[in-house]
Amino acid sequence: MRLVQGASTEPSAPNTLVASASDHDHAILQPAPQKPIDVQQPPAPESAPASVGLTWTAPAKEKKETDQLAAMILEDLNKTEGCPKRGVKVTVYGSNPWNSMLSFGADAGPVRNKAHLQGLCEIITERLKRLYDV
Repeated sequence: MRLVQGASTEPSAPNTLVASASDHDHAILQPAPQKPIDVQQPPAPESAPASVGLTWTAPAKEKKETDQLAAMILEDLNKTEGCPKRGVKVTVYGSNPWNSMLSFGADAGPVRNKAHLQGLCEIITERLKRLYDV
């Protein structure tokens, strides 16, 4: 009956896993003194720059003629699938910032992906604007 009720028939043994206060040494541990770390300073630069501020100069852009830029854009467009080989004209206009316009002539025939090609022309133009000035 005691087994069902959960009562033990054996006397309980003392818990040997619990440590008593007398088992520990009460001495306070002191950290060992440490020596300071020697840090060597890097050598000073021989000549300091005249201006140490946050001045940033943009890299100089290469100058191109409008015809050269138009040819570069048209060359990239011709690599695109679905771009007509004839009747496509790219016009570069303006100074800084310059722009481009894509037009399709009668020789191009029906262009099914006209909006895609015009969007691609804008992307190519933005990329070239970062590299070249007119």
